This record gives sequence, C-alpha cells and structure tokens, in this order.
Amino acid sequence: MKKLLLLPFVSLLLLSGCKKDDPTKNAKLPEATQEGRNTVGFTLEGGEVWVPYFECGMGQDPYGKYSARVSYPFANQNGIDFLFARSDKKVLSYLTISTALIGTVTSVGEKIDSVGVFFKSESFESYGDLPQPGSRFIITKIDKMNQIISGEFHLILKDKTGKTVTLSNGRFDFKFNACACD
Repeated sequence: MKKLLLLPFVSLLLLSGCKKDDPTKNAKLPEATQEGRNTVGFTLEGGEVWVPYFECGMGQDPYGKYSARVSYPFANQNGIDFLFARSDKKVLSYLTISTALIGTVTSVGEKIDSVGVFFKSESFESYGDLPQPGSRFIITKIDKMNQIISGEFHLILKDKTGKTVTLSNGRFDFKFNACACD
C-alpha cells in the first residue's frame, strides 16, 4: 500500500523537475570563435547580455532560436539571412540581419553597407533597414569549404519615434544554414 501511495508523489516530483530555468538569466557572452559553434550574443544598453533562447514544443517554430542561412537556395547567391530569437513564452525579442535587399557578403571585413537590420525587444522596435552611423558589422571568417561564417557587430538602431538602442560586443559563429530551438 505504501508503494502505491509513493508512486503519485514520485511522479509529481519527476514531472515538476522537468521545468527548465531560463538560460538567458545571468547569461554570458559566447566566446568570439571561428569554428562554426552556432553561437551568438551581444550586450544591450545597461549591460544586459542577450543570447537566443526559444523552447521547442507542439506548434512552435522548430527554428525559433536561430536560423543562420548563407547562400541558401532561391536567394542571393552570396547573401546572408540571420534570425536570432529569445522568448520566455511571454515576451519575444529578436534580431534579424540580412543582405536580402541591400548587398552580398563574399569576403571578410567591414560589411555594414551590405546589411539591413531589425531588432525588437519588449521596450524597443527598430523600423529602419539601415543601422545608424557608428555601427559596425565585420565578417571575421567566411569559409565556403567548411561552411563557417563568423563575425562581430556593434549596431546603433533607431525606432520610428527617434529613440535609439545600441547592441554592442556582438559576436556570432555559425555553420552555413544552421537552425535550432531549445
């Protein structure tokens, strides 16, 4: 009889233990690597570290955390299209960086004139395609043979009211066409 009473209690403990803590709390920036580790992060004004997090689930976007497409089919041959998202099931914030309408990326170096950027958080939503003066977007590695793209960024963005936000210490290191959710 004691074993039967214990079973529901143990089951409840196991099920309640499945709840994941928010890994974006007290997050640290990923290392600035060039190995295709599928990492990205940046610092928001005020010092908050932003890293992507998006839980998989029934009816959820299976590529919700990040999608880093490079020279993907039916798009610009040397284009990039990055989407990095963070959701705690209440608030969705995301950063997109794309060459879709502006340019291409074929080599390392400064590429700020080749990308359009959109950033949305709970307190900010950029509307302009082009980052503000003082922004940088640097490709530090583009390796077509091993399909790796890495870089750094410092983006100053403006919303439709003129409010600005700065995304600093940005870094990314991805395999071409990587996508995932947690």
